Amino acid sequence: MSVDPAQNEDGASISRKETFRDAPDFEVTEGFSATLALRFRNFMIRHLEMVFVLLIAILVCAVFFILPYRFAFLNLFYLPVLLAAYILGKRKAFYASLNIIVVVAVTAIIRPEWFAVGGNMTSTLIMIVIWGGFLVLTSVGIGSLQEKLAKGFEETRRLYEELKISRVAEEMKEKVERTLYTTMDPVVAKLATEGKLRIEKREISIMFCDLTDFTAYSDQNPPDIVLDELNRFIGHVEPIIELFRGHIDKYMGDGVMVEFGAPIDYAQHALMAVLAALKMQERMKDIGLPWKLRIGIATGYTIVGMMGVHRQAYSAIGDRVNVAKRLEEICEPERIYVDEFTFKFVEPFVNVVKLRNMGYSRQTDKALLEELRVLEHNLAEEGESSGLLYQMGKTHFGLHDASAAITCFERALALDPDSTEIRLAYADANLKRDEFEKFQLKGKLHKIAVYEVRSIMSRWHDSSVIPKAIAKQYRDVEGTIKVPQDLVLAVESLDGSIGRGLLVAMLSYVLADRLNLNEDLKMNILEAGFLQDIGKEAIPHHILNRQASLTEHEIRFVEKYVLESVASLKRLGYVNDWFLEIVKHHHELWNGNGYPDGLKGEEIPIGARITAVAEAYSAMTSWRPYRGPWDVRLALNEIKKNTEKGYYDPQVVDILFEIL
Repeated sequence: MSVDPAQNEDGASISRKETFRDAPDFEVTEGFSATLALRFRNFMIRHLEMVFVLLIAILVCAVFFILPYRFAFLNLFYLPVLLAAYILGKRKAFYASLNIIVVVAVTAIIRPEWFAVGGNMTSTLIMIVIWGGFLVLTSVGIGSLQEKLAKGFEETRRLYEELKISRVAEEMKEKVERTLYTTMDPVVAKLATEGKLRIEKREISIMFCDLTDFTAYSDQNPPDIVLDELNRFIGHVEPIIELFRGHIDKYMGDGVMVEFGAPIDYAQHALMAVLAALKMQERMKDIGLPWKLRIGIATGYTIVGMMGVHRQAYSAIGDRVNVAKRLEEICEPERIYVDEFTFKFVEPFVNVVKLRNMGYSRQTDKALLEELRVLEHNLAEEGESSGLLYQMGKTHFGLHDASAAITCFERALALDPDSTEIRLAYADANLKRDEFEKFQLKGKLHKIAVYEVRSIMSRWHDSSVIPKAIAKQYRDVEGTIKVPQDLVLAVESLDGSIGRGLLVAMLSYVLADRLNLNEDLKMNILEAGFLQDIGKEAIPHHILNRQASLTEHEIRFVEKYVLESVASLKRLGYVNDWFLEIVKHHHELWNGNGYPDGLKGEEIPIGARITAVAEAYSAMTSWRPYRGPWDVRLALNEIKKNTEKGYYDPQVVDILFEIL
């Protein structure tokens, strides 16, 4: 049943007015008021700055129209214009200034008495125009400045946001690099990220090292102890490998595979490998681990590059890799075995013994060795004879030392070329050479010669360079040298100048002692001579090993190394000014044509004059990449000629000639 809207539930009639006045009418009014208030609030929020400027303008106008002396209050209009320019921008400020000028001009025309200041109407209008012009300029100028500031602020905010994004990316990059460098050689990681690694065939040296009896030790001890000791071993050998610029290819349990000459193609890679091996063996003897180390090194062409698909690693493959591994397997504990290619590279720098195919372990060997000592004594006493040399050759042959036997037989044949007995022995030794002196390695079709590296040659103790009497007289001084010798050795390995530091240091000390210098200065000269070429590390290795002449640009580049030496020594903690001056000026010439400062004569520190002569002698009598060592007499003659040209201090050179 429908109900009439004009009736109540009891059927009583009600008026239309009362019905309209009820809820529907009340709800519409309340909703409209709320919407209006909301719109007003939103308008005020959006245009708050404009409303604020408008209120200021109204206030200024009120002050202008209420107070007397209105002409004096014209400058109050700068306030709303400045606010409009700063808050609303140049365009709106310009329009505001025009409106103010119009209002003031109209007011001046309508009420000229308000602006009368002792002049006529024309002058008043001119003054208003001038004032208005400045008002417009102010609005435009401040508005432009505000827009530039706003633009600059926005640009700064944008750059700040980009910087935050960049910083996050940089932090992520650093984390990735740290993770990458802990799992990969930093040099390889850097070259890989730069896309500079490629697969190529290159001559390098490969080292394998392995701990003896490690398997038995690991079976008999808890895992944490085994890993702790193994990491201790790795912690000692890693810095040595890195110092001599080796690339750790992989760890194989207790073994390590290392490449020298890759990924950076150092020319003296074989020398670096052998020096690293010698220092590793020295370190193993010092740290007292329960194992002994054996090392095998081979040199030759291998394929190097990033290998793998999803997980890549920089590695080397080829025959020389296999040879290095087999040499390590047959190597005796605490020894270093190298192949013939490596031997040819390092022969001028280290003491090497060629191995025969069996050790001196037989009982008969002891008798033969004693017989050989007697024959060598007789040879020294009686001189050479074909019979004595023949007997020595037979003894060497009995010891399976075929090369030494062949040498003795050749000398015997030179004295007695018609001896059939010597000829037959000579032929037999040649036939047996490979059998006696070469080794059959697993996986190799032909036997190879194997050499054992014993020690680094000392040029200071080489009697062909320094007289024995001098070396013996100053042997106690050598023990007083307190410098980072391994660091110097690593730098010397870059160009094969092994032993240069010790020779220059000791010879400089001898020269200083003969010149009666005080003890402090002599010690400074000793250390400076040892360390003065440490800055060569900054010179590209291909320039150091260049066999052809250097260009003018390369010569200038090389000359900068003395300053790099000083900088490196300061980083190492050397702050003695006398010491650093010697290092800095050891390439100055007596005639003033040296470097880096072109000092002349007595201006050059005495220590630098001494080490310059010692270094010249060392360089001439040492092996260089472009020539062999000079004879002492030839070196002294060259130094004498250069002294006459004005290169060296004549007094120091005279002392050198007295010593040698």
